[in-house]
Amino acid sequence: MSVYSLFANMLDYPEHSIEKSIDDCGVELAGSVPEAYAQLMSFRTAVAQKSLGELQECYTNAFDLRPDCTPNLGYHLFGDDGRRGVFLAELKGRMEARGIALSIELPDHIVLILRYLDLAEEERPPVIEDCLLPAVSRMVEVLDPSGNPYEHALRALLSLLHHQHGAFATAAEVVEL
Repeated sequence: MSVYSLFANMLDYPEHSIEKSIDDCGVELAGSVPEAYAQLMSFRTAVAQKSLGELQECYTNAFDLRPDCTPNLGYHLFGDDGRRGVFLAELKGRMEARGIALSIELPDHIVLILRYLDLAEEERPPVIEDCLLPAVSRMVEVLDPSGNPYEHALRALLSLLHHQHGAFATAAEVVEL
């Protein structure tokens, strides 16, 4: 399972323990993105003693009861602007073409976008730069003062995204030479 799917598992509504996803993601990040690993371990520590019900409560408090921290990334990018509708339609078509089942969530849900990154490797650079970096940055900013443990998961993801973005930029520079 890729690091993006592991983050998707952690940032989805918890139906079961997420410890395995945290640990597996930690293995992926430990040597390559130490700042992401450190935040991930803070997340692991913060949720380690929580029951499933308590973890669900943390999730709900972080994302469902806070419209300013919605997991629907298009809202962070466009607000209620009509461009969000175009964004949703485009994502829906691309996700369906790759066999991603949308279920009840809108296509701009962070979990679906992270799963999409697994299947659309060639689209990672623009999705990370234009969608995930600005939206996840905003989510971290909103959760920062709350003390919610999911802030650490989002900070870990943000560190990974910054690292990936830097790697894409370096690769593009090499290609231009």
